[in-house]
Amino acid sequence: MRRGITLAELVVVLAILAMVTAVTLPRLAGFRDWIAVDTAAQEVIAAIAVARSAAVMQGTRSRAVIAADSLRIDRWGEDSWGALHRWPGPQGRGVALEVSNPVVVFDPIGLAWGVSNTTVVLRRGTRAVTITVSRLGRVKRW
Repeated sequence: MRRGITLAELVVVLAILAMVTAVTLPRLAGFRDWIAVDTAAQEVIAAIAVARSAAVMQGTRSRAVIAADSLRIDRWGEDSWGALHRWPGPQGRGVALEVSNPVVVFDPIGLAWGVSNTTVVLRRGTRAVTITVSRLGRVKRW
């Protein structure tokens, strides 16, 4: 009766594992890109929603500042902007950011100020997400 495994059997198993890993590893990179872009998009949408809610709930102007290194929400005080909340931006996840208007200001009834919609494009690898904020404060993700 034989017990254990031989060195040849171990080498064969390791070779099979190496081939399976070599085939699946490139596919995981695309999945990691998708997760990073999706998470960054959710954070940008959350920043915009919180800024709009803060304006409506507190009856004052607020703004979302969208930058590669940080997402920030400010509230209008008596004569200047004061910081309300801040967290890391998409750059921390390796996601590139393109934004048409990096500052989205909301008035006390939740309408966005400005002459046009704001478009945010997030990219990493082959994955990309576009977020549009209308003047009414509505957010659309495509």
